[in-house]
Amino acid sequence: MNAPPIPSGRDKMKPELPTPMSDVLLHSCCAPCSSAILEWLLKNGRKPTVFYFNPNIFPEAEYLLRKNEAKRWCEKLGVPFVDGDYDHDLWRRAVKGLENEPERGRRCRV
Repeated sequence: MNAPPIPSGRDKMKPELPTPMSDVLLHSCCAPCSSAILEWLLKNGRKPTVFYFNPNIFPEAEYLLRKNEAKRWCEKLGVPFVDGDYDHDLWRRAVKGLENEPERGRRCRV
């Protein structure tokens, strides 16, 4: 399954958060995936906090590489960063039997 296309004119999009709500918790698995939306949220008057969590990333060294880069990017932007626990073994047990599910399938909802 392919990712949905990014809409053209994304700079013109407006956040759909109720007024006066401005705080946003953004789940992130790596800096590249969240960098554009973080900049956009800040540009549009929102106050994001990044929640970094993705225990399916393996090996742990790759997880730490992604986490450290995401944290560095948040520090550069002045965005709070929350680090979720890494437990790859727990994740593997939780998705047992779903190994052949497609990307964005049932395994992603675990």
